[in-house]
Amino acid sequence: MSYVKLERRPISWWRVRANSIGQMIDQGWVVWSVCNRCLLVLPADLEWLAWKLGDGETLWNRHPSCRRFGCEGVITFHGTPPETNRCMELKADWPKEWQGETPSIPPRLAPEKRAEPLADPKTPEAAKRPWAR
Repeated sequence: MSYVKLERRPISWWRVRANSIGQMIDQGWVVWSVCNRCLLVLPADLEWLAWKLGDGETLWNRHPSCRRFGCEGVITFHGTPPETNRCMELKADWPKEWQGETPSIPPRLAPEKRAEPLADPKTPEAAKRPWAR
């Protein structure tokens, strides 16, 4: 049996393991939103999103409207999984093992077992504006 580096795993693999906001918090994901029109990049506060939407809600394939006044664009969520530096758009097909059934979301981890959040997470290069490089 061979090992596949975390950076080389397909996006569907990540979706199965971190489908909900609660799972992303427990695993230590860094998530931000990018507007497709004005290119506004904002960090996503997962704790607030879990409080507002619920732990079982997902950010995968979600496209809310932009928060900038006057912008009519839509937001795409991007994230960096734990222990990797891979920036990925949270856009993936429904996992094959969930076809035709409602997935069971595992219970959340206790706060003492969660990954420690980074004090000052760095913005990945892919999330920066092209003219700011």
